[in-house]
Amino acid sequence: MSDEPGLTGRRALVTGGSSGIGAATAGLLRERGATVATLDLRDADLTADVRDEVMIADAVAGATELLGGAPDLLVASAGVYRIEPFLTLTAAEWDDLQAINLRGVFLTGREVARSMIAAGSGGSIVNLASTAALSADAGEPTAHYNASKAGVVALTRQMAVELAPHGIRVNCVCPGVIDTPMLRMMDDPDAGERYLRESVPLARLGAAREVAAVIAFLASPEAAYVTGVALPVDGGLTL
Repeated sequence: MSDEPGLTGRRALVTGGSSGIGAATAGLLRERGATVATLDLRDADLTADVRDEVMIADAVAGATELLGGAPDLLVASAGVYRIEPFLTLTAAEWDDLQAINLRGVFLTGREVARSMIAAGSGGSIVNLASTAALSADAGEPTAHYNASKAGVVALTRQMAVELAPHGIRVNCVCPGVIDTPMLRMMDDPDAGERYLRESVPLARLGAAREVAAVIAFLASPEAAYVTGVALPVDGGLTL
């Protein structure tokens, strides 16, 4: 454990913390001195479905007990990625993905913000959006996913405005093609490598830890004058 400025003594709750960017973030926050509780459907400190309002309330209460106080840092990383063409996308598929990716961010953010305000501590919230919120991709048709992540960006901005008087900063990151279990682009390695060469200026996949490092910065006092941003972490993809 290092003495990275600003994270020693912090109490963090990371949703989606058992894999991918969530797991990398939980690990990095711990390395930098924070006490961390993870929340996921399985293999986490706290088990909950982010779509369920009662489960989230119980999980935040559990995190407060586990961490020895209300979280002063939330990383809302829980989410899913699904591909389905717009013309064959069903209403049920649309609703399910919005419930996980957008309703889940709302419920966890609201509950943790309430606990931060009650504790009088202020804090920082970092939501996980995606470059899919910023640009479309005909190669992987994901209208429901794109819409959910655009919703996260808009929600982040509104949260930032409403929670600023309470000393709570709210930001989001927009990862591009990151090497996690959710990545589908490299299912065809040749096509994937061609995409990286032609579409990503840095010409490689990103690593989950690289996204985690940006999250850790946004969570820290070094970003004390930063709120309401949607920061791409994408190797230049959105350029």
